[in-house]
Amino acid sequence: MDKEEKLIWIKKVVLKGKKYLVYINDEDEGISFTEDQIVNNRIVKGNSFYEKDWKKIIKSLDEGILLDKTLKYIDYKPRTKKEVIDYLEEHNATISNIKNIVKKLTEISFIDDDRYACIFIEEEIRHQKGPNAIKHVLLTKGIDEIIINKYLENYSNELLFENALDMGNKTLKTVIGLPIQKQKESVYTRLYRMGYDYSMITKVLSMLEYSSLDFERLEKDYLKIKSKEENQNKIIQKLLAKGYNYSDIKQVINNIEE
Repeated sequence: MDKEEKLIWIKKVVLKGKKYLVYINDEDEGISFTEDQIVNNRIVKGNSFYEKDWKKIIKSLDEGILLDKTLKYIDYKPRTKKEVIDYLEEHNATISNIKNIVKKLTEISFIDDDRYACIFIEEEIRHQKGPNAIKHVLLTKGIDEIIINKYLENYSNELLFENALDMGNKTLKTVIGLPIQKQKESVYTRLYRMGYDYSMITKVLSMLEYSSLDFERLEKDYLKIKSKEENQNKIIQKLLAKGYNYSDIKQVINNIEE
């Protein structure tokens, strides 16, 4: 060891709340340590450290702070490995910090992508989400596709259809009275956004019972458009865009204009 290497002396250690302020040499500003950091590094008044060793201790403090923040981040709700890495990168953690923290959290099972996927998929199935939506979310969270597929296999075809049909019926109740084509479009859009594939959506659409066309609604829409538009063809086009059938539109127009 170089005899000329500077020594860092522990001037005093002061307890402040749950932390310790450590004062070195003649500096007036204390450095914050946790109790574990004090014990692990043998920080006591009168001890000395070579400067390079002291720098390593200070560097470990930064990692300790990051670890504490990450633990709070995970405590709020479970996180995937990718989410933890993204969080640390946002907090300017070094590559070494990230590697060490992720390793520690994995060893104590605070990070477990397999368990995360299992719990997440079970929860989403209870909320009647479709496989496509579930898989998309997990992929964005960095979960390996093999892990995702392993647990999606537990989503039986029977339960999948039951959830899709129930969601279709719930959606249908919100669009009663609209043209049947619009009812079908609403159900299709809802199920697609919930993550069901085309074949399942088509099956559900064929099973639903649609209400008959509300001609009173069509008449109101016709008169409303007619009050602002004189061109008959344009009126018909606007009604078609609302989902009404051409034959129904013509029937209503004939009834009103006769």
